[in-house]
Amino acid sequence: MNVAELIDILRDLDPETIVEMAIVAPVTDHSEDITVDQYEVEGVLPRDPADHDGESVVWLIGGEAHDVDEFVDAIEGAGDNVQTGEYADVIDIERGTEARKAIFGV
Repeated sequence: MNVAELIDILRDLDPETIVEMAIVAPVTDHSEDITVDQYEVEGVLPRDPADHDGESVVWLIGGEAHDVDEFVDAIEGAGDNVQTGEYADVIDIERGTEARKAIFGV
């Protein structure tokens, strides 16, 4: 899915609608059973096109609060930016502690 397709889908929704993502995965490698995890989208991380065959790619970031905190810590200082849905502006990951407080209230 590209950004234009996502915008087209979301365009008619109430702007206050909470955005969640559902991660669908097999329970085990050899099982036909699946599991579905739901997470609120906490932010957007633009990726380096060099890592994606020259394509512009963004990651929707969400998960358990402590896991997202660890993720932000892991990329802190890497020069990437995260765009939060809450403020709709770009936050420099090097300010990770401030960003986490603004995004997650922790």
